[in-house]
Amino acid sequence: MVEQEDLWSLCEGRTEEHPDRVVLDFDGRLWTWAELIEAAETLAGGLASIGVQSGEVVCHMSPNHPEAVVTMLALLRLGAVECPVNAGLRGEQLAHVLNHSGAWALILDGSLADRVAEQLPAAPDIKTVVQRGLGLATDPTPAARAIPASSVPQVAAGGAGSAFQDPAGVAVADYDDVLGTGERPPPFRPPSPGDAMNIIYTSGTTGPAKGAVLPQAFPIEQARIKIEQWGLTADDVMFSALPLYHVNARFSTLGTALVVDGRAALVSRFSASTFWDQARSAGATEVGVVGAVSSILLRQEPGPADRDHNVRMMHGAAGIPVERRADFEERFGLRLVTGFAMTETGHFSTTSPDDPMRYRASGRPVSQYEVAVVDVDDHEVPPGTVGELVVRPRVPGVMMTGYHRQPEVTAAAFRNGWFHTGDLATIEPDGYIRWVDRAADAIRRRGEMISSTEVERAVCELDTVAECAAVGVPSELGEEEVKLVVVAEPGRSLDPAALQRHCQRTLPDFCQPRYLEILEELPKGATHKVNKHQLRHTDGPAVLDLERPPVHGQLRDS
Repeated sequence: MVEQEDLWSLCEGRTEEHPDRVVLDFDGRLWTWAELIEAAETLAGGLASIGVQSGEVVCHMSPNHPEAVVTMLALLRLGAVECPVNAGLRGEQLAHVLNHSGAWALILDGSLADRVAEQLPAAPDIKTVVQRGLGLATDPTPAARAIPASSVPQVAAGGAGSAFQDPAGVAVADYDDVLGTGERPPPFRPPSPGDAMNIIYTSGTTGPAKGAVLPQAFPIEQARIKIEQWGLTADDVMFSALPLYHVNARFSTLGTALVVDGRAALVSRFSASTFWDQARSAGATEVGVVGAVSSILLRQEPGPADRDHNVRMMHGAAGIPVERRADFEERFGLRLVTGFAMTETGHFSTTSPDDPMRYRASGRPVSQYEVAVVDVDDHEVPPGTVGELVVRPRVPGVMMTGYHRQPEVTAAAFRNGWFHTGDLATIEPDGYIRWVDRAADAIRRRGEMISSTEVERAVCELDTVAECAAVGVPSELGEEEVKLVVVAEPGRSLDPAALQRHCQRTLPDFCQPRYLEILEELPKGATHKVNKHQLRHTDGPAVLDLERPPVHGQLRDS
């Protein structure tokens, strides 16, 4: 079992023990412990030379890339607080994260430079941008200015009068120049388990994104859960095509591989057509996905290579209807495990690959947490009763310490000694958690509480429907009406009247949809989560009111 220590010290110990052992496979490029840690040490020295210090918040915005892993470890080596920024952000959402983080520096992939340049004026605390690849340094606008390689070490001392800063006060250094300074980082100072390690911003689907402050003990405690519950060992190869700026790939895959001394296999991006080829090539034994990814994989045409891999288990199968999960296991020759995790809490419930209930519920609470379901007054409800899922740690460092720069929001989330997840669920007499819906997504109609996921599951049984989202919209009678937003299967058309008849056959009366909108695709974030707040409207020519005179003919998905 892993002893409690900080992640960098653990990585150094692995490197001393077996420097030539492969720990990372990124798009087929293999990194040994020695190569990975030396690259991180080198970058840490360069970053220190331009002023990055222990405790400093540094934003890091990059798509999946080997250097993203190196940067993560370099900031860990320096004791800086990394704030991974969602590479899909633009406009006000990006400005909010850059500004609210209070970061002094930003490490940036050049492919994202244009969108960042537009928002830098809204983030006055950022004084230095370290850029990998072309972008800001060649931008003709005055948003930023390149720094000559010979001047890189001067950035930290430049101050307001530096010749290398633009009128907005932002200096831009080339990543390769910083990497090539030849400077060594200062002596490593082991952090306390509760010191901040990461600030990871939530998706912001219900309001401005909040920055969850994750402590130094978090990756080790989270890895311990997976090792214990899933039976992971140093022989495992953990594969993910998810973005490293979210906790799934960062901690469930990469962090766990580092802690267990296994191998992380990462790729630049998710592709349904190459997913199993990549997993096979990497020799993956464990795969991490999110719900939408598992659903996409199931919709691919079956082929003879579906079981031609070494994967024995997959976590994150919530996107597959429960009644199809056995089919998924049989088709792909693996075990599905389900559980419950949030950025703020980590993985507080799960199942093992050998559990007969491994995909029929959201797991049982693991020993590192206490979990309950409560009513609106925070009184625990009887088993099997729907309420809000709340959680609190039994060990230090297994959850966030709070929301960055938001003490009032932190206090509200942790009220009465429990962290309130905002999820509706039950805890059954057998101890399994059964998730119902996000409280913000649940629909209140005519005195009844409706689970949007149950409506979506029923609608997706129609063979012409590829995807569906159910949302609540205001009703003239008070409370809400049900709105369906659907995407047709490729090459198929959707008949609103047929869909309405299907709902009447399969859904209770109080769940019947009032409104219908057919789109070519649902709006989603980088983790394939549907942005439901963009769908909560009833105006526009594409929205049908199903309680109007009967629908005739077909409305095509175009």
